[in-house]
Amino acid sequence: MLVYRTYTEAKNTAPYCITMGSFDGVHIGHKKLIEITIKKSEELNCKSMVYTFNRHPKKAIIPGVLPELITTEKSRMRIFEQTGLDSIYLEDFLKIKGINAQNFVEEILIKNFKVKCIVAGYNFRFGKNREGDIETLKSLGYKHGFSVIEVKPVIIMDKIVSSSLIRELIKSGEMEKARENLGRYFSITGTVIHGSKRGSKLGIRTANVEISKNIVMPKTGVYFTNTVCNGSVYGSVTNIGCNPTFNGDKISIETHIFNFEDTIYNSEIEIIFLKWRREEITFNCAKELKEQINRDIKDRLSFYP
Repeated sequence: MLVYRTYTEAKNTAPYCITMGSFDGVHIGHKKLIEITIKKSEELNCKSMVYTFNRHPKKAIIPGVLPELITTEKSRMRIFEQTGLDSIYLEDFLKIKGINAQNFVEEILIKNFKVKCIVAGYNFRFGKNREGDIETLKSLGYKHGFSVIEVKPVIIMDKIVSSSLIRELIKSGEMEKARENLGRYFSITGTVIHGSKRGSKLGIRTANVEISKNIVMPKTGVYFTNTVCNGSVYGSVTNIGCNPTFNGDKISIETHIFNFEDTIYNSEIEIIFLKWRREEITFNCAKELKEQINRDIKDRLSFYP
């Protein structure tokens, strides 16, 4: 998969069949768009492309804003590559936000990408002030000779799959429903940092993980998880919370990795959230906390998603 950041680079492999959007999470609705784009590009004997942004539009418009993203940029690109796409174009939203719909199509999609087909969702909007829609694309396609495929929404349990819905499911701890909408389990990737060492004192080592502030934070509590470290997958139990038994006041992410003794400070790990287990509990003493953690571990060992 080729990744382009300038029109000059992208012209070298034009023409394209293109789908466009923010693609946060690359959920099953997004994958439907991508699958159709790839199939149509093969029919038209051209390259497939996702035209997206190098940073979320909200972050580009309002410096300092922290949009709650479902995926890091690294994870998003990895998922794109797994789909079989030929190419990605990473646009700077600030460069195009003032361009009207017709000029966007004519000066960018036609001039730079020689677009042969556009695949878009039923509610796709584009151009200055979001003035363009799917009917605008169809009209311009008729005028300039490219086709437009309108894709209906993916619906699960009477709800349209969307990034906003998935964020709410994650924030509510509904990981199994989030998985149905994403097409995979939600995960976070972060760096292992030094913590309070309370886990070691209890005889249950944990890895404290620091993640990007842009990533949506799951509901506090204890989760059944898998943890990916150095290319291997381990069963785990993960706590998101402030350790109320020890009067903690800062939200942290700690994961106990089964059958794992390596020292991994400053390493990057991925935590895959399988199921919300329980709320955080304030215990009377460390002994009670340890007993509950051991029960959580036992239940996780018998859990097979």
